Amino acid sequence: MKTQTTLTYDIRTFGCQANLADSQTIAGVLEALGYEQLPTQTGKNEDEILYHTLSNTDLFILNTCSVRQKSEDKVYGTGKIVKKVLQEKRRKPFIIMAGCMVGSVTGERQRYALEELQKKTPWVDAYINPTQIMQVPNILIEHGVLNEWALSKFNPQNIEAVRDNKTHAFVNISYGCDNFCTFCVVPYARGKEISRTKEEILKEIRHLAEKGYKEVTLCGQNVNSWGLDTKTKFEIRTGSDQKLPFADLLRKVHEIEGIEKIDFISSNPFDFTNDLIEAIQLPKISNYIHIAVQSGNNEVLKRMNRRHTIEEFLDLVEKIRAVKPNVELGTDIIVGFPGETKKQFEDTVNLFRKVPFNVAYISIYSPRKGTSAERFFKDDVPAKEKKRRHAELTKVWKEQSKPDNNIRYKNITVDICE
Repeated sequence: MKTQTTLTYDIRTFGCQANLADSQTIAGVLEALGYEQLPTQTGKNEDEILYHTLSNTDLFILNTCSVRQKSEDKVYGTGKIVKKVLQEKRRKPFIIMAGCMVGSVTGERQRYALEELQKKTPWVDAYINPTQIMQVPNILIEHGVLNEWALSKFNPQNIEAVRDNKTHAFVNISYGCDNFCTFCVVPYARGKEISRTKEEILKEIRHLAEKGYKEVTLCGQNVNSWGLDTKTKFEIRTGSDQKLPFADLLRKVHEIEGIEKIDFISSNPFDFTNDLIEAIQLPKISNYIHIAVQSGNNEVLKRMNRRHTIEEFLDLVEKIRAVKPNVELGTDIIVGFPGETKKQFEDTVNLFRKVPFNVAYISIYSPRKGTSAERFFKDDVPAKEKKRRHAELTKVWKEQSKPDNNIRYKNITVDICE
């Protein structure tokens, strides 16, 4: 039980590893301000656990994802539990909404107005986008949640991310994205792509190694373009001999004593050069490589504004397997993209038969407000047909997991968005 002076917090995280890393940083900020994490609450289901959490904590942060409608709907659903807590407990915690839903309505690349989000979430007290994490102390003071003295001991340079896993750490190497795939909210939600410096990244990883961490996952919306200027990153093509700063970064991280395994996510097919293929042969580099292909049809890829063809992707897979024979491959796929015909979908099915993916994130297309696909393409694949394609591709994926294929599979993650 907390004492009268102890303030507690809880963070609920949706979305990708970048969001998870952000939540760990937010937790570090709050603990530097004197907050303590609320003990894990129990309940019969997710709603009951959330009810107990909102009833017992002083500060609640929702770190949101905006990639799919399903993720946003889960956030909106929180409001019903907040209302119930208010009615029954006559109180609620101070609530901050963070993450990509907020990023989508703030900054230079707004998809829609902040007022629209506020209208849908009147139970939220403050909003921060992914670039505003270090402003949390000021926000709490402005709203009278904390006193000015709390800032006296707060130093942004000394923030330690709070990680549950004491041997593995996510390390963001870049923020934002400039690819503007037509279906994707990330360039709006997380803003312009900005790379952290090599010195800053290596310093953080050395510090982690000194504390006993053995594994790191380097995170970015497209790690391949880390350290590149805008002009160069759009000129690079898969299979070229272009030297990549990211490949050099992998080699530098590989030299750090104490680090035993290095993962990275996410990579795209269009800028996975021979230099990077050479770097992944290093013994500490994970045997799992995630490369988002998104579709098995070139016309669909063009409408998605993906800068690769299926032929280039298959050639890349062949080159990776040549140097890393036991590689485990993961990918992302969207079915039912606007204009996708049954024949074009079959190209994706055929891709899954050619490439036995160890991990596949299969999603049904859902329009995201403000994206190019939502503005310029008609969502013309019926919901029933989208679900059929999702089920068929999932079935084909599972068929590849039969023992006679000699492939070790991880659990597939699928997402159905209405």
